[in-house]
Formats: sequence, structure tokens, C-alpha cells
Amino acid sequence: MNYRFDRFALDLTHQRLTCDQQLLSSDPRLIRLLQLLIEAAPEPVDSDTLLRELWPDTQVSHWSISRLISDARKLFKGAGADFTVIQTLHGRGYRLASDLVQRLESDLPSPPPPPVSPPDESSKSPTSLNLLPWPVRLLLLSQIILASILAWQLLRPAEPPLRLGEPPNPAGRILWVDDHPENNLMERRVLQQQRIAVYTTTSSHEAMLLLDLYQYDLIISDMGRAGESLAGLNLVASLREQGDHTPYLLYTIMVSDNMRVQADAHGAQGVAETSTALFHLIADRIPLDVDRAQQDRESLSF
Repeated sequence: MNYRFDRFALDLTHQRLTCDQQLLSSDPRLIRLLQLLIEAAPEPVDSDTLLRELWPDTQVSHWSISRLISDARKLFKGAGADFTVIQTLHGRGYRLASDLVQRLESDLPSPPPPPVSPPDESSKSPTSLNLLPWPVRLLLLSQIILASILAWQLLRPAEPPLRLGEPPNPAGRILWVDDHPENNLMERRVLQQQRIAVYTTTSSHEAMLLLDLYQYDLIISDMGRAGESLAGLNLVASLREQGDHTPYLLYTIMVSDNMRVQADAHGAQGVAETSTALFHLIADRIPLDVDRAQQDRESLSF
């Protein structure tokens, strides 16, 4: 089976991905990932299925999926692909990009008939187990059953990670990206007092991985971090490029009109310089009593 789209070809028979007839990758896990996405298109493939198919009999976390997806995207982008190959559907999994499905071509060579194996004559003769006394046979059978139960306990899929510290029935979930989370500690406490779950991360890379795994109602980011002065703008641009349209706010200092223009051009929904302005922007997307939030914020300052 071969699949072709634009300059790329996926050869399942020889387990290789090529670009302009030049080998791009022969990683069997990457090849299997693309095969699963193509065969399921236009429907998504959920994370549990990917774990089961790509890491059989191996205990790995959902981070492994995120890393493989990220590596695949970088591979295509590095080969000059100016289109999205893999889309993230939060809470549902991953799928082949919808516009790519329309351009997908395949050929289906007729597989040779499977060889017919001669009947095993040895199966007609009594086995050594049948020659054992009944008590011995029962003992062996019980040991086999016990070993099967233990193997099932060891190899069954791990339970999904718990969301620790989240209030029951949260009003919303926010991912807050800031390399100095202590700078917005009071704002986060105010939001949590109104049953809004806030999850923090200090880097754009970790934020991308978390967004691949979980669904959030809003992203709040600072502008500069880790020596990258435009990290906030670059993160929202990357998310929009991958088809992630989670509402995105910038919370920073020295906001200018040009910064607001750039934020809008990159796909952000707003820029806030003060906690009051931030609460108003949040309230447009998540249930929040702004007056109460501002009062709580002022009380925490004393």
C-alpha cells in the first residue's frame, strides 16, 4: 500500500516516507502513526488508540504521543511542507488535516494469496498433558490461570492522570504561561476563589505539550521569557498555525497600541496591563464576577 500527497509518499510495504523520491524517514513508529491517521481520516484517532497501537506491551505516558506528533510536524516542515499535516482536536485526539485528505492519493496492489499450510499431523496425536494424572493437570491449569491474571494486571493500560487540585465542576480552565509565575500569584488566587482552575507552566514548549493532552478554555501568557522577547506572540502564532484556536490573552507591562495591533495580527484575543483589564477580558470568555475579583485582588495586596 502506498499513499501520496504533494511531494511526499508513504510506502507501507517497505516502511519508509519519502519526499521527492528521497528517503525522509524509516522510523516504524512514525510510519505507523501516519498510517493510522490516514486510515481513520477524516475522523480523529484518540490517544488511547495511539498508545495501544504505537507502543504495544509497553507502559508509556501521553507525553510520548506529544513528542512523536511534534517530531512528525518538524519533519514535514523541515522538508518544506507549507501546509498542516496533523491537526490536534482537544479532547478527541489527532487527525489528518482536512485539506490534506482531499489531496491524498493511494494505490492498492493486490496482495498475493496467503500460503496454505499443510495440516499438522502432530495435533492428531495425544499431547503429553493428556497423559498426566488429573490432579497434576488441575495443578498446572491453576498455575496457568494465575500467571494470566498477573500478566493482565501488569500489562493493562494505565489510568489517565488525575487533575489534582481542581475544584468540582470548575467554571473554566486556564493555562497560564509565565517563566515567573510568582508575578501573578494573586491574580491566580482570585480566579481560583471563583472556581476557575488555573494550571501554570514556565515555557512555550511545555505549553504546547499540555495543549496536546488537555483542553483549556483560555490561555494567558506573558510577552517575554527565557531570553525570548516575543515569546508570547510566537506561541500564539504557532498555535494558530497548527489549528489550535483556544482564546489567548497577553498579560504584560508597557502595553502600546502597536503591541495590541501585533497581538491581533498573530491571533491573540486581547492584551492586558492591569489585573482589572485582565479580569474584564477573562469575563468575556469564562464566567467571572469582575467586581468581586477586583475586591479580592485588592484585599490580597494588604
